[in-house]
Amino acid sequence: MSIEVIKVIKEAEEKAEVIKKEAAHQAKQIITNANAKAQEIIDEARKAADSTSSDVLKNAESEGQKLYDDIINKAGKECESILNKADKNMETAATIILERIVKASGNS
Repeated sequence: MSIEVIKVIKEAEEKAEVIKKEAAHQAKQIITNANAKAQEIIDEARKAADSTSSDVLKNAESEGQKLYDDIINKAGKECESILNKADKNMETAATIILERIVKASGNS
């Protein structure tokens, strides 16, 4: 082989080595950028999930409070209705007791 051919081959091998090193460096840079972007996406997703979770929790608390208030109001109305019926029954009971006392007193 001629010295010229050997020189060309050596230069080609050196260029190939430089290209391999540059490619490896670029690959590392791409991986670093991809990891950074992935972490950014994960952080944004966590923030969105936290925000959504907070909103859902607030809505659930609001709905729970509304249901609680409705149940308390309904129970209050039922209690009032029962008390009104009891008051009417008390009047009737008092009348019956008075009638029995008067009849018992009148017969003695």
